[in-house]
Formats: sequence, structure tokens, C-alpha cells
Amino acid sequence: MTTKKGYDKEKPAVPILPERTATMPEIGEITRPPQQRPPVWVWVLIFVVAVIVLLVIMIRTGARSIGLGGMFIMPIMLVSMLMMLRNRGGGGNEKTKPAALAQTRVDYMRSLDDLREDVTVGAKEQAAEIAYHHPNPCNGSLLTMVGTGRMWERRPTDRNFGHVRLGLGVTRLRTIINPPQKVPPPEYRETSTAIAARDFLLAQNVVHDVARPLHLFDQMGWAFFAEEAQRPLLQGTLRALVCQLCVFHGPDVVRLAIISDDPHAWEWAKWWPHIADPELVDACGPVRMIYNDVGEFMERFGDQWTGRPAWSPPMEGQPRAEDHWVIVVDMPGANCSPLLGTTGYAGVSVVEATNDYYSPLATSATALKFDAVGNLLRAREVV
Repeated sequence: MTTKKGYDKEKPAVPILPERTATMPEIGEITRPPQQRPPVWVWVLIFVVAVIVLLVIMIRTGARSIGLGGMFIMPIMLVSMLMMLRNRGGGGNEKTKPAALAQTRVDYMRSLDDLREDVTVGAKEQAAEIAYHHPNPCNGSLLTMVGTGRMWERRPTDRNFGHVRLGLGVTRLRTIINPPQKVPPPEYRETSTAIAARDFLLAQNVVHDVARPLHLFDQMGWAFFAEEAQRPLLQGTLRALVCQLCVFHGPDVVRLAIISDDPHAWEWAKWWPHIADPELVDACGPVRMIYNDVGEFMERFGDQWTGRPAWSPPMEGQPRAEDHWVIVVDMPGANCSPLLGTTGYAGVSVVEATNDYYSPLATSATALKFDAVGNLLRAREVV
């Protein structure tokens, strides 16, 4: 007699990401010293006039030495020289001198380095929190969760219900970086600190190489496009999507159906309890919902499909569907219109890999495309 082994249903504590705030220092400002009165050229003019007058007096008097008139001119020349020297180097702003500006730049860059260390700590915590909810399916981490409290942990009331990992990408940093508040006009900005502040905001406001999820039920479906030679890559992506879906969502909240012309690629899916038919059984138990074409699926569930309410964008407080379905259509050239209807069906997400550019899902909001090197990108235009 065989016995069924249960698993721990107690959900482990979810890591909490603390709120972090970083404030950037104010960028440097160049102040222009006010114009000295009188300006330097006035004193130069006085000095030149004094010299000319002194020479004229000496020539007209025929004196070989400086007389009383010359003695009167000498103090004027001396005062002019002193004022010229004062206006040149003694009356400017100390902060505008090259040495002071260089020290200001060094202090600003050092403060940005200290701030960058704090931001990096927050980015690492955020990356760890994302990896907890969306582990890497390629290193066996999903297998370690089978039979633990994390298996089938997501319920329709959870915020991450229906979220599955697609790959690595860039996400916005949750740490709030407050930019400088007092930004001088362009003509008064110190160039080095202004550029450093701009580059800091652009580079530190995102986190690279973290898991990027696909919110299955936020749209009526999703379309994947790839070249014919990239079909194995596309099928691998869909298999990883299905595995994470089935590990974190129980068969009591999400049902899975596969429609494909390549049964060998999806033979392994028969072991998932999510793919069992809710009513039909055969000699091996519940019939597996793996079909060869869309018509075969609609023949089985067509009546139930047409009676479902229309899909609508999820909103806070909106009643959820009683059951959720994810239908994977891995069949180039297949027509998914019967599965989608005119506006989709509530609680149903159709994930199609048909390369049908006329599909209702071939839009910039619901289409994703593999580029030439295998990166999965959101398609801005599907042509």
C-alpha cells in the first residue's frame, strides 16, 4: 500500500526590502566677482597721463631734475600703480581661484563616492529580494523548493500572483535618490560637478542583471516572435516560464494547457498536476490537457470558454476570476483567435508562439521578440 507524502504548507517569511533614501550634494556654482570701480583701464590712463605731464614739465622748464611740479605728479603715479595691483590680484573672490575650484571638485567627487557605496548596498538588497521571488531556473533552484513551504505559495490575493521570470534585465532602483535641489543656471554651473551629478543619476537609478518577470494576467495574453531557427530557444523560454508557474502556483488556482505540433518538446509536462483535465480520466488517471491544435482544445472547452466574462485590466478591489488558465500555444501558423475572442476572457492568459503577425496579441503592449543574438525584447512594432 502506497502512502502520500505531504509537505510543509507553512509559508516562510518573505524578505522585506527596507526603504532607503539618498540625497545628492549640491553641485558647484561659479560666482562672478562684481566689477571694480573704477576699472583697471582708468588707473592705467591716469598713470599714462601723469607720465606725459611730468615729461612736458621737464621739457618746458629745461630742468635736469624733478622740481616741485614733478614732486606733485609722483604721488599720483604711485597711487595709480597701487590701485592697478589691487584690482589685478587682491580684490577677487577666493572661491573662483583655480586652486579653490580644484579642491571643490575633489570634495564633490569624494562625496559622490561615499553616496555610491550606500546606493550599492541598497541595490544588492533589492537584487537579493528579486532573486528570492524569481530564482534562476537554470541552476536547479526551483527543484529545491518542491515539497517545501514555498511550493504553491502564491495565491490570487498576492501581489506577485501570475508573475513568472523571463530572463535578466534592468529594473529601476527602489532607493530614492534625491537630486540636488539648488541647481544654478547653466552659465553659473561648475562643469565638472554638474556632469558628475548627471552621470550619477543616470547610472545609479537602475539595477542591472536582475530577473525580469512577466505578469501573465495583466494582459489577455502574450505573443512571442522568433525566427524559425530560434524555435529551440523560444521553446526553452516557454518551458522555464511553465516551470516557474507550476512551482509557485498550485493546481487549485492555476490550470495549464499545452497546444503544440511538437509533442516531444512538451512530453515532460504531463507530470505537472496543473495540466490534468478537471473532469475526464483514462486508464492512467486524469487526461492530460496537451493538444495537437487549437480546434481540439475548443472542442473540449468551447462551451465553457464562451460563457466566461470578458477580460478587463486588473484593478484594486476588482473581483477576481474563480479559476485561472494559462494556455501555451507552441505552433507556428496557428490561429489563436478562438482562444481570445474579441477582448479576451477573464482569468485566461494565452501565451502564443505562432509568429502570427495578424494575431490580436501582436501589439506593442503584448508582443515580445527575439533579436538576432537571442535577446528577448519588447516589440515596439510587429511587422
